[in-house]
Amino acid sequence: MKLSELVESAGILEEVSSYGPQELPGEITQILLRFEHSSCVFCVIDDTDEIYLKSFEEGSLLAERTSPTVFHKCIGNKLTWAWEMRNNQDYSDALKFEFSSGVSVELVVMASSIKQYLVSEL
Repeated sequence: MKLSELVESAGILEEVSSYGPQELPGEITQILLRFEHSSCVFCVIDDTDEIYLKSFEEGSLLAERTSPTVFHKCIGNKLTWAWEMRNNQDYSDALKFEFSSGVSVELVVMASSIKQYLVSEL
């Protein structure tokens, strides 16, 4: 699945869950987004600390986390824009999303874990 396909066809965000390795309870390495018309998972590539998007498959997730994600602020809204960002060493280690509510979210991989940020305009 590509980001462009997700924006064009996913619809309204309905549910969000985060996951990580059992042995590292504070780390998030997967975020599942369930939209009106599709579901997807953002995952960390351990070897390169990059982030990638894949279609959701039952049984492919790690241990579920109970902490909320920044995407919880976007539930009930349509994804309107998405960007893939590359760092100065040409690794694809960040993604940015904007929802119909005007809320913007960034996911950045650091030390094999997904860090989440709300983006605000000055």
